[in-house]
Amino acid sequence: MSAQAPNQPRRGRILVAGAIAAQPIGGGGNTWAFLQYVLGLKRLGFEVFYVEELSAERSFDAQWNPKPLLLSYNAAYFLEVVRAFDLVEHAALWLDSDPSVGVGLSFADVEAVAKSADAILNLSGRMHRQEVLQGPAKRIYVDLDPGFTQIWQEQYGVDMNLQGHDAYFTVGLCLPFEECNVPRCGISWKATVPPVVLEAWHTEVPPGLRYTTVADWRGYSPVEWQGKWYGQKSEEFLRVLDLPRRTQAELELCLAIHPDEPDRNALLRAGWRLVDPRVQAKDPTAYRDYIHHSRGEFTVVKNGYRVGRTGWFSDRSACYLASGRPAIVQETGFSRVLPTGFGLVSFTTIEEACEALQAVESNYDRHARKARELAREHFDSDVVLERMLNLAGV
Repeated sequence: MSAQAPNQPRRGRILVAGAIAAQPIGGGGNTWAFLQYVLGLKRLGFEVFYVEELSAERSFDAQWNPKPLLLSYNAAYFLEVVRAFDLVEHAALWLDSDPSVGVGLSFADVEAVAKSADAILNLSGRMHRQEVLQGPAKRIYVDLDPGFTQIWQEQYGVDMNLQGHDAYFTVGLCLPFEECNVPRCGISWKATVPPVVLEAWHTEVPPGLRYTTVADWRGYSPVEWQGKWYGQKSEEFLRVLDLPRRTQAELELCLAIHPDEPDRNALLRAGWRLVDPRVQAKDPTAYRDYIHHSRGEFTVVKNGYRVGRTGWFSDRSACYLASGRPAIVQETGFSRVLPTGFGLVSFTTIEEACEALQAVESNYDRHARKARELAREHFDSDVVLERMLNLAGV
C-alpha cells in the first residue's frame, strides 16, 4: 500500500505536522492530504517523521462518543494508517494538553528528532508545541484553507499559529495577486499546488460510469471580510442543484451531510446520487479506490474560495487527474496558473458546467490522457516539494 521511495541517499530529516487522527471517520481523503507530503518527501530521500497533537475534545469512538485518547477511534485509525504506510517507527500522536499520553514515538523521542531536523512542514499550522517547532532549522507553514485562515486571524482574532515560521506557503494560487480578496496578515505568501505522489495514484482500472467527488456539505460557519461573506460548499452546490436534470452524465456525491439536513432531500429530488464517505472514503485505500472507479470529478468549491478569488485548488482534484480521471471544477481563479480546457475544465455557471460535461464526454479519451499529463507536469510531488524546500532555504 505504501509508495516506495527510490534508492537515494538520505538527505536529512524533516518533520511533517498534520491532522490525520483528527478526522478518522470517513477521513480517507483528509488522510491523503497529509500523506502526500510525507510520502513525497521520503521519495526525495529524506527521513520523514509524521507528528500530530489532538485535543481531548476531538477524541472519540467510531460513533462520535467521547473516549480517552488511548481508547479512541482516533488512535486506532492513526495506528492503522502508519502501519499501512510503513511509518510505525516514524510517527507520533499525543494529547495536546499532556504529550506524555499518546501512541507511536514518545514525545521525548520527537523532541530529540526535532533538534536534528532540517525542517518542519507545519500543515495548516497544526503543530503548536514549541519544543517541536523550535528544534528544526527551518519552520515552514503550509496554508491548506486559503482565505479562511487569513480572515479568521485578521478579522476575528483567532490564533491560526502563523507566528514564528521562516517561510509561508499556500494552496491559494492567487494569494500573490492583487485581485485575490482576502487579507494577507502581513505575510508574503508563496503559492504552491498540492503535491501528489504519482506512483501511488496510477491505475489501470477502467473508468466508471459516474462523475463523483468527496465533500462535506457544511464544514464551519461563514466568515465576513470587508462586507463580503465567505461561506461553505453547500451554497455552491445549491447554485447547480438542477444540473442532473440538464445533463445525461451521471453525477454522484460522496457527501458528509446530516441525515436531517433539509438540503439532502433536495439533492435527491434533483437527481444527485448520494453515497456515504464512512464507507466509500473510510480509509486511504477506500478513498483511492473510489476515485479510481469514477469516470471523473465534478465538483463545486467552498463559497469562500470563489468569493475570495483565492485560486484554491484541491489535492483531491489533483488525485483525480493523477488517476487519469478528468476533473470539472468550479473556478476560483486557478486557471490563471493552471492550464484548463483538456483534462481539467473549469466552470462558473450551471450552463458552463453542462457544457464542460458534454465536452469531456464527447472526447473522453483525450481528456483522460491530458488529465494524467497535467498531473505529471504540475502536481508531481518530486517537483512540487523540491521547489518548496528550495524556496524555504532547506
